[in-house]
Formats: sequence, structure tokens, C-alpha cells
Amino acid sequence: MHGHAEPTYRAQAGDDGVRFLLVSGRPLREPVAWYGPIVMNTQDELRRAFEELEAGTFLKPGARE
Repeated sequence: MHGHAEPTYRAQAGDDGVRFLLVSGRPLREPVAWYGPIVMNTQDELRRAFEELEAGTFLKPGARE
């Protein structure tokens, strides 16, 4: 989407309405490793993240819950 002239987006809500989040930005040109809800830059970072998740240390002090 980035770089295209004047994009148009349409959403039509049903009876219960609609909620969505559209995020746009310049490509970071960084590697991506992801599994489920966790996204990191390398497979090693991803492995460590799941180890921390299992150990209950994934969320750091001061992080929003």
C-alpha cells in the first residue's frame, strides 16, 4: 500500500457495527520470524521469547498489560 497514490478503503458495517485497525508505514527491511502471536527478528529471539513466556517472564516490569 505504501507508495500508491491516494488509496481508497471501504468498510460496510453490519447490524453490530465494525471495528478494525489499519496500520501503515515504510518497510523496515528487517528479517521477520513469527509464530502465533509473537513476532521477532530471528528464530533465536523467537525461541527465547517462548522460553520466557513458559517461564512467566515474557512481560517485563513496567510493560502495559
